[in-house]
Amino acid sequence: MAIFKTEDIVRDEAGKILGFDHNLKSTTLGIGVGQLTTFKQLGFKSDKKPDGWYLPSNSNDVAIILETKNSNEDIKKEKWIDELFSNIDIISSKYKKIIGILYNGYNVDVYKNKELINTAKTLQDKQYYIDLFKDNSIDKNKIYSLTKKINDLLHFKFGIKNLYHRMIFTASALVVERFGGNLDAIKNNGYEPFRNKIYDTLAKSLQEHRRQNLKIDILLEVYSEIRMNVVENQDDINSFIDSVIDISHSVNSNNWNGEDVMGIFFNEFNRYKKKSESGQVFTPEHITSFMYDLIGVSHNDKVLDATCGSGGFLVKAMANMIKEVGGINTIEAENIKKDQLFGIEFDREIFALACANMLIHKDGKTNLEQLDTRETQACEWIKSKPITKVLMNPPYERKYGCKKIVENVLENVPVGTKCAFILLIKNWKKTK
Repeated sequence: MAIFKTEDIVRDEAGKILGFDHNLKSTTLGIGVGQLTTFKQLGFKSDKKPDGWYLPSNSNDVAIILETKNSNEDIKKEKWIDELFSNIDIISSKYKKIIGILYNGYNVDVYKNKELINTAKTLQDKQYYIDLFKDNSIDKNKIYSLTKKINDLLHFKFGIKNLYHRMIFTASALVVERFGGNLDAIKNNGYEPFRNKIYDTLAKSLQEHRRQNLKIDILLEVYSEIRMNVVENQDDINSFIDSVIDISHSVNSNNWNGEDVMGIFFNEFNRYKKKSESGQVFTPEHITSFMYDLIGVSHNDKVLDATCGSGGFLVKAMANMIKEVGGINTIEAENIKKDQLFGIEFDREIFALACANMLIHKDGKTNLEQLDTRETQACEWIKSKPITKVLMNPPYERKYGCKKIVENVLENVPVGTKCAFILLIKNWKKTK
């Protein structure tokens, strides 16, 4: 049975979670919790006292009003909603973007200008609610166009003939931009600063993760091995940088669903890929999405792909799970990225690509291993993880040991784990 919380306890708890207990008066008209401050003291025509408030100095910014109740109260009662709406009306004389929050210590309802919206089931920091007003819609056609431009530049201007190297070079640049590398600052500086900036920032961004997973250095090693022309045309370098920055802006949008950006990015590069000699398959987004639903994966699961390729299943699982908990700015989203996604990839270059793919999303990378799922070491690694769901598209060719891979996974995940494999039936029968 849940512990009873008084309204005072709920209010204080909410203030800490939302960040209303910090002194931000330099940038706000008012921020705080408690029932001592009236709206009149905050600059409005009312003697009512809100439970919590965040009122930016800029009236074009998002304001937040908090209404708290003790834990026995039903926050869906009309009288409590009316009370919240009354407070929203008071500040609407100044603000046009208002988030109203009803909270009883366990349940939370969120209103966007009086419209109930679907959000995280637990109370979040104020920035999460401020971001609900952001319009980060993704232009898929633009992403396709940018990705084609990048591929053409790297192939024909930079002279990177290897497809995977073009993908890794671009993914590395995206990692650099995501970790604050500010690629825009090195435009018009020539080739060497451009190439070195990506390497140096990539190395720095890997420092923290290296302590948990030494194999993350493979990404840096593969990047160093990429051979390319010394690019004399500064416009080509600038065009590449601009395209990477544009794509980067979309990656951590709440509208990203695991296909809109990264799926398009990798699929577009693969249009130019000849039949793989290494047995690598990049699973289409509609298949990864279907298999996620097929075995009922949810945000509570620990997901394994033991032949993860570039990480398509893991990226799709990450995106869906994060949507289920309310978006990328939730506490739960960080836990998903850090603790709930597990991947194995044998091919060194593809492993580097998977590392970059997950790093672009600022986490998930420490649970990737470069191992051979046909061998004992991989089996022991799988056995040590609390896997609850498996999503895989193992290599079909008999020479790559498809049957052995599947058997090893099934034998080393916990009994009762739901698994979804893509298998070529005729090849499977031949190996019986």
